[in-house]
Amino acid sequence: MKKVKEVRRYCKYCRKHTLHKVSQLKLTRKRGALKLSSRKFERIMKGYGGFPRPKTMKSSRHGVKTTKRVTLLYKCSECNRITPSIGIKAKKFSFVEK
Repeated sequence: MKKVKEVRRYCKYCRKHTLHKVSQLKLTRKRGALKLSSRKFERIMKGYGGFPRPKTMKSSRHGVKTTKRVTLLYKCSECNRITPSIGIKAKKFSFVEK
């Protein structure tokens, strides 16, 4: 999917149509392995095979997903507020110049 870098759209803070810069939401950092909840979950999982969650079967259903959900951020040129959009599923995603 190809998307333009600048779009005119409605800004709910300015209450009018303005030019918005489009950017992609970056992935956040991974959660720490030594958090209390992580250690507690490891204790629960220890020694019970797949309990409390079933073990995953090695089949085609448990492979790598072919598409990813892309969340776009629209930054208003007047008030500089950022509005996220609902994630769009796409195999490939890139920005193009108009």
